[in-house]
Amino acid sequence: MRWFILAAAAITSAMALPVHADQIVFKNGDQLTGTIETMEGGKMVFKSDKAGKVTIDMKELKTFSSTGPISVKLNDGTVIQSKIDAGPDGQVAVAAGGAIQGQNLPVASIKTVNFKEDWTGSIIAGGTLTRGNTDTDTLSLAINAVRRTERDRFTIDGGFLYGRQRTETTVAGVTTSSKSETANDWFIGAKYDYFFNPKLYGYINGRLERDLIAGISLRVTPGAGLGYQWADDPDFHFRTEGGISYLYRSYTHDGGTAESVALRLAYHIDKKLNDKVGIFHNLEYFPGLDSINDYFFLTDAGIRASMTEKMFAEFKIQEQYDSQPAPGKGHNDTRFILGVGINF
Repeated sequence: MRWFILAAAAITSAMALPVHADQIVFKNGDQLTGTIETMEGGKMVFKSDKAGKVTIDMKELKTFSSTGPISVKLNDGTVIQSKIDAGPDGQVAVAAGGAIQGQNLPVASIKTVNFKEDWTGSIIAGGTLTRGNTDTDTLSLAINAVRRTERDRFTIDGGFLYGRQRTETTVAGVTTSSKSETANDWFIGAKYDYFFNPKLYGYINGRLERDLIAGISLRVTPGAGLGYQWADDPDFHFRTEGGISYLYRSYTHDGGTAESVALRLAYHIDKKLNDKVGIFHNLEYFPGLDSINDYFFLTDAGIRASMTEKMFAEFKIQEQYDSQPAPGKGHNDTRFILGVGINF
């Protein structure tokens, strides 16, 4: 019994010890404990023990501390891998180690924390399968990957959509069934951005697309131009772009081709409403320079909701409009796509 009492006392004492965690202190005196994830663009992403994942403006912080080494890059380019302690008002204390002497640093002198130049992105899959009075199969797949450094950004994306349905025909009392395609298209695109400063960048891009149901054997839109990053925060991104593109279309069934030089006007916007839900909207518009009646645009808008740290559900509306469609085909295609994805 004596040993049992001593063991219970030891466990109770251990449970009473403070749990070590990263900590941020606001200028108004409020504090949060948890984990410092990243900081860039003047915004820190902090996973709080109580509030969950939050995005904090660095201007609101008095100081912060970490329980272990974190990677800190200063505005002058110096990189420090060190444990950070809380410092005086508006400063943090860097522990001595290696070639680094213990010192206080202004919070305003920190450019990034734990900034990783790795590939990030998502893979999204969706589909439907119906049997009975209705017999259809639909499959969609999309991938987006981005690698961002302080000087450039490389983006790759692609998608595939396929659908078919079974129809029955009765002639002279004899019923036959056949399957016909309702969707069959794919695209792949790549884009490179080079930043002249934190806001202004130049880009080159290209996109290949095939849509057999729309009669498009191949649609190609390579181009180059300038972009401006109005906002690049962890919870909000907004950029606009303008440049010159080559718009080429090849039609199926001997429909010939159409080509022109066009402007490219585009924007991208996404916003996290909270740590679970975000919305997005994209637009690319290609007005022909040689003919006002020759243009093409594609746009989408949607909502994404996290299910776990890696998995999410997404719903989006996608619209394409081509003023020069394939012979016998319509100008536009509207799609409603629901899928489940994984972040990487």
